[in-house]
Order: sequence, then C-alpha cells, then structure tokens
Amino acid sequence: MPEKYWPETVILWGAGATKSLGLYATKELIQLVIKINKRDFSFLESKNEKLKNAFIKLVTEDLIKDSKLSKIYDLKALTTIIDTNTKLNMHELFTMLDQLIDNGMGFNAFCNGKTEFLRVERIIGAKRCLILLIEELERLSVQSKPGYMDKNLVEPYYQLSKILTELMKDESKCFEERGYKRDTRRFYLYSYAIVSFNWDPILMWNIFNAHKEENDNPMKMKDGLNLRLFDDFGTRIASTEIGNDEAEIWYTSDESQCKRVNDYKYQSRIIRIGKILFPHGIFGSRICAECGKYITTFGGRWDRLSTEVFGPSVLGGLQKNWKYKTKKESEHKRGAIECPYCGQITYPYDMPLIMQTLAKKRSIPPLEEIKTEMGLLMKNAKHIIFAGYSLPLDDIMVKTFFMSSISGNDKDKLKCTVINFDENYTGDADWLRGEDIDKYVKEDRDKSVVECIENVCDIFNIKNVRVSLKGIPGVFMEDGKCTREKIIDLIYPKEYFNEGFPINRD
Repeated sequence: MPEKYWPETVILWGAGATKSLGLYATKELIQLVIKINKRDFSFLESKNEKLKNAFIKLVTEDLIKDSKLSKIYDLKALTTIIDTNTKLNMHELFTMLDQLIDNGMGFNAFCNGKTEFLRVERIIGAKRCLILLIEELERLSVQSKPGYMDKNLVEPYYQLSKILTELMKDESKCFEERGYKRDTRRFYLYSYAIVSFNWDPILMWNIFNAHKEENDNPMKMKDGLNLRLFDDFGTRIASTEIGNDEAEIWYTSDESQCKRVNDYKYQSRIIRIGKILFPHGIFGSRICAECGKYITTFGGRWDRLSTEVFGPSVLGGLQKNWKYKTKKESEHKRGAIECPYCGQITYPYDMPLIMQTLAKKRSIPPLEEIKTEMGLLMKNAKHIIFAGYSLPLDDIMVKTFFMSSISGNDKDKLKCTVINFDENYTGDADWLRGEDIDKYVKEDRDKSVVECIENVCDIFNIKNVRVSLKGIPGVFMEDGKCTREKIIDLIYPKEYFNEGFPINRD
C-alpha cells in the first residue's frame, strides 16, 4: 500500500489572528447586536461617514420599514428575543434559535411589561437577521473607506501570503530535484494547510492574489513547463470567474485536477495545491435552495483591498463597487447571487454559518465534507499551529472532535505551536517552552490567554508545545516587515523538523 502524504503543518486560524484588522470576535458581535437593539451606534464613531450612515439606515429603516426586508430579516423579533436575556452569548443565542426552529416551536417573550408570542416563522426571520447583522458588521469593520480595506492593516497578511507563495515555489524545485513524481501527493500537495474557523475571507483572498501574481508570470520547471499554484477548499464549490463579466460557471481547484494536469502522458503545465478549509462557512457563500449546491462569490475583480470578496450586501451603500452579473441578479438585487447550476436566486440568508460547533442536528453536506477533510488533516499532521484560535473546550463537540482526530498520533511526536497575544507580557523570549509555560500559566496574567494554553496542554504533551505571546502578525514581523525567516521558524521550526525547510518526504 502506498504511503499517504498529507500536509506536515496544519494552521488553525482563529479570531485572534485577524483582530489587528479590526474584525470583531464572537463575544464582541453579540454586544454590538445588543447595542444596535438599543439604538446605540457609538461603535461607529470612527467609521467613514457614508458607511456609518448606510449601516444606521439599514437597521433603523430598511429592516424596520421595508415590508419585504423586515419580514425576511425580522429585526423586531430578534430584538424581542435578546431583550428577554441580554446575558446570552452568541453560541447560546444561535443554539436556542436552532432548537426552536428544528422543533417548529415559537417563543413566548416577556419584556417591557408585556408578553409577546413569536411564532416559528418569526424565529426563522430573527435568525436570518442575526446572520445578516454578523455579515454586515464584519464587512463594515474592515472598511477604511467604502468598498476597500485598510491597506496598512492588510499589508502584513499580504506579505505573509507572498512569502508562503515563494516558499511553495522553492518547495516545488526541491521536490522536483528529489525526483518526487509530480502526479502524486508527495509532490503536488503543499506542506502546510490552513483551517480557518473565521467566516471572513481576508487571508484566503490575499493568498489568492499572491498566487495569481505568481501564476501570471510562472516559474518554469526543469522540462520547461510552467508551475502554477492553487487552493483546495475540501469540497467542490462553484462560482463565476473573477475579472470576467460573463456569469459562466467556474470551479475552485481540487486534487483531481492535479492528478489530471500533472499526468506525464499529457504534459502542458504543472500545478500544486494547498488546503484551505472553512468548516464553519465563509461570507459570500450560499447553499442553493433549489439544487442544494454549495456556491460562493469572490467578487468581480482582482483587487486585494476590495471588500467584494465578502459578497453582495442587501444595501448597496455597504458594498460599494458591487456589480450584479446576471439579469436575474440585477432584477432582485438585495444581495442576490444566481446559482450557476440551476439559475435560482440565492440571498444572504442562504449562507451557511456554523457557530463554534462542529455538530448540528441538520447537517450541511458540503460543510460535513470539509469537517471530514479537517479531521484527516489533523490526524496526519506532524505540527499543529493554533494561530489565534482559542480551542473552546467548553463546547464538548469541539473537544471530542479534536481529541478523536489526533488520537491515532504518537503524542510524543506530535508538535504544537500556540500563538496568542498578551499586551502586558514584557519577556524577551520569542517562544515559551516547558517550565516557562508553567510559570506564565501560574502567574495568570491574561485569563483568556492562560485558558487557551491550558486547553492545548490538556490535549498535547507540554514537552512538545511552544507558545508565542506576540500574536498575529507580530509573531512573523521584524522591524515592521514580515520576514521569510520568521515564517519558516513558525511553520517549519528545526526543533520540530530536523531537516527544516523544505520538508523531507523521503
């Protein structure tokens, strides 16, 4: 039986990894929703005036007075539910809404001195509204001006993506020199994989752009064939081509293409592929209500600062530059995406988002497929990086999934890196190990950071764990720039991989 090759390093990308971009964490989102219910928009004070006014208009006029929108996205019902208990966290709120919907039950609310019964139809509208608010708040959070992200804040992530692209080029050369057959996983599969538990597509979008820049001027391999780099989402996703006004169906890449394109009998070019998974869903994606296919949009143009990658908004003022491609989309607007398979119109409420859990009563087949792929990545990894991901072990399903995924690994060999941020940490060490980790935990400086470290050490052998408190992007920055050496030390540390980079698959 041939040996099965998988990425040696798996990066678990969490909310802490994008905090520097201004994106809201789950705990912050629920507080913002509560503020919106109270008509408190103080959190928008520093925002561009046009964006600020557009968002306020959405939640005070469109979702209240528009007869169609207010019924689909029932902000009044959501407000009523939250007002009964403002101490609910986001996970609890989603769980309650899902349970009511799955059981066809309504909600009897007592608030403001009176009782109001919400039928299940309004519970569905409340959940749709909650998802919409989350998407719009996150889209709003990263915009420095209408339609664009802040260049300075995004720059470290772009530099990271560029260096990762360069590393995969160098890895390709090395693998070719070692004689790895290019139609095998040993050659075409990147040595790193990313599992993003965030809904935002920012890291993915920067990697996309870095790959495109390379693919437009590709490196030639020994036999003169061009090398191109792509990404695998762990499931088949359909979209329309970026930069093309036509609405013709376009597919993301996967391993089957590597096998076909790299076939020695029909040589035309060489491709390699990296795993980037979104097991909790991603903004801009939809499950078609008619055919059930998983579709998404990456926007209409290659502009790494454009917020179009978040998908269309129900309100044009919150997504400047968005252009609907098809006649149907132009007629319906309101965040419409036409399914490229069957032609049905999908809306933001068709977007599959999962809240901090890997188990749902009603499974979403594409996300289940991604979850399976994630389990295989972790099962076969040699090095797992918790990049701003807090590993919420209060969710029993997450804990058991992680434990079962790595249960077949030799705990004495499986390595782990934890990246978190403690603004009060004044130590000089780049990495904490062993006794230094114990010392930091006992000092209990930052409870959330300590909890994350303790959760990881409950699963991994502390002898194989190292911790950085510089956060992201700090962990791979030096003198204000992202460096190749820092990234190699992060992903392929010599203390974990004797040969360093490139990884040895002999």
